[in-house]
Amino acid sequence: MRFAQSVSAVAVAMMLALPAGAFEPVGASSFNVRTNFDPKAVTHQTFEATLLGPARAGGPAVFYDLAESFTPLFTEIVIPAFERATGIKVEYRQVNGDQTVQQLIAAQRAGQPLHVDLMWYPNGQVRLGTETGIIANIPLSSVLPNARDLDPSAARVSRGYEHGGTVLPWHRNLTAIGYDTRTVRPERAPRSFPDLLAFARANPGKVAITNPARGGSGQGFLESAIMAMTTAECQARLFDFSFGPQDAEAWAQGPCLAPVVAYFRELKPHVEFTNGNTDTLNLIANGVAQVATVWEDQVFDFIGRGLLPPTVRLGLLSSGQVGDGDGMVIPAGTRNPAGALLFANFLMSDDVQVRKLGLVGSRTARVGVNVSALAADVAERLVPQDQVVTLSRKRIVATASAEATKRFVADVLQR
Repeated sequence: MRFAQSVSAVAVAMMLALPAGAFEPVGASSFNVRTNFDPKAVTHQTFEATLLGPARAGGPAVFYDLAESFTPLFTEIVIPAFERATGIKVEYRQVNGDQTVQQLIAAQRAGQPLHVDLMWYPNGQVRLGTETGIIANIPLSSVLPNARDLDPSAARVSRGYEHGGTVLPWHRNLTAIGYDTRTVRPERAPRSFPDLLAFARANPGKVAITNPARGGSGQGFLESAIMAMTTAECQARLFDFSFGPQDAEAWAQGPCLAPVVAYFRELKPHVEFTNGNTDTLNLIANGVAQVATVWEDQVFDFIGRGLLPPTVRLGLLSSGQVGDGDGMVIPAGTRNPAGALLFANFLMSDDVQVRKLGLVGSRTARVGVNVSALAADVAERLVPQDQVVTLSRKRIVATASAEATKRFVADVLQR
């Protein structure tokens, strides 16, 4: 990876082919951040020339990271490369995402915003952050040159909430089926929900399903089952952010989930429901489970750290499996928005996106990034790319997922 290559050299080649057009504030007539540059003068063509001077004058850019496993990527590779290329210092801090959101809200209400210029922001808090005004109303998905080819389903929407591009989809992950090739040949690995049921019947206790109420891989598996087993009419509002809790509860308690509940009741006697994502992986590591519901990036990390055997492989069911992810935001209290914009753009570059996938298993929302150059031993720890392209699905709205999980607990686990 050529991280030493300057931002200018990387950006200019891309900018020449991009249309001009200043960006406007999202959902308002004015921007909710103070800047020492004219936001409306920033286009793809003028991006770096307009921002470099103000960014250097603004002092260090403060960056908050909510994922501890990414710390080496940021501190040892990405931040030093950005600082060399731009002359802009980045102050790195590792934080708890949900707690920091509450701190941002409290500080904003007290009139003393925290000094955060760019933050890896929890996906489930996007609506709250937007409604409380702690997220800058800058359309990152439109203004950043390196965000030119974002998947439309991720560019302006988080779990059904339409934020208009203020959240940059930095990290994407996938739920998947993991299996250990020491005991399951690849051709025998389940590739559909009926396959999984048949495998569980033939191998009692050898399939681990994460409890949807205790871990995201289980909730994602439940959502994938919903998308595979319910009618188009039942799915009509599953990506509608206005699908409120009361409507979602009525939907979940109605007939739509009957085939999903029936499937899991049939599956239940033959599988082990675990208390979390890590518990599920521990069953594979200990040889108790041969097949399990997992997160792709967590399996990637566990194999890399020797917590799972390198014989574990991943795949997606033929009806598709859902994925999710978190994004980057510029908080409204930023003191160096120019530095934040430049750093956010650097994070979305080809080099960083490929390096991120190869080091921590974090997928990219950019459809044009070429990931074929990954080393074979790295690619083996990931879902095959052809399956990612054809079988990955976006997650349903959080209200519907939460209510479906409640019904699962009541009508499957507690029955």
